[in-house]
Amino acid sequence: MKKNFMTLAATAALAVTMFTSCATINSGAALAEKAPIGQKVGEAQSTYFLGLWSSKGEQNNIKQAAENGGIKKVTQVEYVDQSILGGLFIKHTTRVYGE
Repeated sequence: MKKNFMTLAATAALAVTMFTSCATINSGAALAEKAPIGQKVGEAQSTYFLGLWSSKGEQNNIKQAAENGGIKKVTQVEYVDQSILGGLFIKHTTRVYGE
């Protein structure tokens, strides 16, 4: 009975770990002293599988995010990472603000 309980508890802990997700936001300070954030926002996204393969290759960068938002002068950059299924998939978003 005790062995079955321990097996069930371990299985439940593993399932909870695998099906939870986590998100982090790394926001850089404004690139210029006291610079406004800006009215335009641009994003570039990619999804990584096991940290080895990216759905968009090298297209998830500041330049691509600025082009997607029609931004010529970048004032702030944010990186958002969301871990899905315990890190099996990672959704990476580069978000830029500017004019």
